[in-house]
Amino acid sequence: MTTLARIEANRRNAEQSTGPRTAEGKAVVSRNATRHGIFASVPVIPGECPQTWEAHRAGVVDSLAPVGLLEVNLTERAALLLWRLQRLARFEAETVTAAMEVVDVPGLPAPEDEFERLHPPPKRKTRDEQLRDIHWDLRKARDELAGVVPARDFLRSLPEAASEASVPFVVAESVLQAACCLAEVAEDLRSDPPSFGGKAFLRKLGVAEPNAERVTWTAELIRWGIALYAGYAREAPEWFLESVRHELKEEAEELARKVRRLEAEAGAVTRLLDEGTARKQAARLLPSDGRDERIARYERHLHTLLTSTLHELERLQARREGEAVPPPAVADVNVTVDAGAA
Repeated sequence: MTTLARIEANRRNAEQSTGPRTAEGKAVVSRNATRHGIFASVPVIPGECPQTWEAHRAGVVDSLAPVGLLEVNLTERAALLLWRLQRLARFEAETVTAAMEVVDVPGLPAPEDEFERLHPPPKRKTRDEQLRDIHWDLRKARDELAGVVPARDFLRSLPEAASEASVPFVVAESVLQAACCLAEVAEDLRSDPPSFGGKAFLRKLGVAEPNAERVTWTAELIRWGIALYAGYAREAPEWFLESVRHELKEEAEELARKVRRLEAEAGAVTRLLDEGTARKQAARLLPSDGRDERIARYERHLHTLLTSTLHELERLQARREGEAVPPPAVADVNVTVDAGAA
């Protein structure tokens, strides 16, 4: 039994409460329960769009066409109930999708022999790892393309280029390496051609500098290099030059296709990561402590409230139009048990 002293002590403790006293503090505390937002009393919770709510509300009002304050209030209530039902459906879909994404892959069977035990299959990459690898390949392909395209364009204008015109090393490297590769696969090859940039190659060009990157490359020097490799391939320099042009053109087109493919793959994986992150965030908004039945009961409760609200609105609108509106049916059942009759 609670004594008077205890009641008085409780009253004094309540007066010392640290709860919010200002209007701003009370407004903040009013949102303390807004974790998943399903039972929130405010129409729009964090993560939802106020403009979407206003469009939804306006659509419901236009559909029900209320007249007078009472009908407007019932219409606003119907809009809010529909909004909460949509919130339930949205969170349920996001939760199911997120749960499907994090399902563990079934384990592999145990290795049957020593080789399989010592050489297990590679671990499946995560999407973050896939994206990192794609970005690395994309950077490499872009760098290669940036070196091949100028070389291809240079060969188009090589016959008209001035003999002493300076050429960047990356262009000379791409052109002469392509020429070297074509010479190495020639059918009537008598001896291996010197690799581009090597001392033997530079000596045959009459260049004293042993480092190819320090050489002052000119259009004339590149012509000599192409003619050198044409001699190893036993082809006329003009025909061999056309082969090098075609080789660089094909390589540039293939690298451009590779860049476009890798860009599309990077975009697709990025979208998957963003969508997965958004779904996991939405899933965390729902309670995970076994309150699914409570949410289901709340959904049924919202549906019942919505139905009764719409029925009441229909009755008011019918009465306003002068129609006869019967009173709502109410069943009042009393059960009396006569113990003596048993």
